[in-house]
Amino acid sequence: MDTKGISLKSLFFAAGSIHLATAALGTLVALEIAANGGTQEEASLVASSYSLGFLIGCFYIGAPIARIGHIRAFSAAAALCVICTLLLTETSVSPAIMLARFFTGLATAGLYGIVDAWINETAEDQSRGRILSVYSIVLGVSSIVSQGLVILYDEDYNGAFVACSGLYCLAIMVLVFARTEPGRPEQTAKIRILSVFKTSPTAFVGAFVNGFLVTIILNIVPFHASELGLGSTIIATIISMIYLGRVILQYPLGAASDKMDRRYVIIAVSAVLSIVFLLLAIFSPRDGSHLTGAGAPALQVLFIITSLVIGGTLLPVYSLLTAHAMDRTVPVYVGSTVVTLLFVFSVGGVAGPLVNAGFATVFGDAAMIWLCGGLSGLFAVFAFYRTKRQDPTPRAEHATVRPGVQTSVQMAPLEKR
Repeated sequence: MDTKGISLKSLFFAAGSIHLATAALGTLVALEIAANGGTQEEASLVASSYSLGFLIGCFYIGAPIARIGHIRAFSAAAALCVICTLLLTETSVSPAIMLARFFTGLATAGLYGIVDAWINETAEDQSRGRILSVYSIVLGVSSIVSQGLVILYDEDYNGAFVACSGLYCLAIMVLVFARTEPGRPEQTAKIRILSVFKTSPTAFVGAFVNGFLVTIILNIVPFHASELGLGSTIIATIISMIYLGRVILQYPLGAASDKMDRRYVIIAVSAVLSIVFLLLAIFSPRDGSHLTGAGAPALQVLFIITSLVIGGTLLPVYSLLTAHAMDRTVPVYVGSTVVTLLFVFSVGGVAGPLVNAGFATVFGDAAMIWLCGGLSGLFAVFAFYRTKRQDPTPRAEHATVRPGVQTSVQMAPLEKR
């Protein structure tokens, strides 16, 4: 019997279950805050709390896992997620929600780290690329399907939180029956902030900007949309389309970047993203009145189409940035560069909601779209400036791109040829 194959199926199922809950909670928590009369500042602080927990978990969870083993650590982390998620059914106090989301982020980083390390240990060299492709697809599909929970439990947020808790429990049940014994995860690669910035300023700055924007779009936009008067079903559909945009454009953009200077692809998608945000800032309704009138269905469809473009130009950028950094990295520092960019992305995820909270306080909730559009445009200008300051990497020195996601330091999606 192929025990490795069985273990990989268990790992994929457990990862899909965890990601279903994780992606759904990003939307549900924002909608719950809106339903309880919270402010965008509160929603931003809650989102930043989760990102901070995830950042700490990514870089400091390895040692405890090594001491107690994968299965026990996974069970403990998933159980902590269950406790924190159920806590959301019992409180609407912002500090309590922030604390719950912080520990959820901490535990979720551990869950991804365990699964990623386990997959790397189980996968054989000749099939690693195919296995990582399947893993990427599992997470992509789970992201899209996760919004079905929001639709299924239409405004019954407590019921949705209980369902997410059940998904964590299901992941534990599946993983404890895996038939291979994984090795111990070791984070040997070091964070090299200055070196990576000097080697590839575009990738470094871009990773920060991408984390900044992704956290705002996936965790605060649902709140803003709810405040404009959109129902939870439409909001969930919009977020699903954002995730679908990534699935549709990830590989075409990656293939295009392999045939040219990757920076031009990065500049193009960043410029498109900036234009879309700025058009939304100019033409989107301020008070939600247009979303409930006679023309509401057509406007909602337009929002859904726009979200597909946003997802397709925002979410795949991290892989392009990592590939660009790999093009300029000597093989011995590949692991350190991947870990450093994940760190920078995570710091952006913490900073984004905090900066947005400040903008919302001073300029109002609508400033969020202007902030996203302006930052995307500034990064596109910066990346273009770098093309004039630094020659492109020769094609022979391009990295070999493997599909991957920014889930943990245990997953290095790229390597040099």
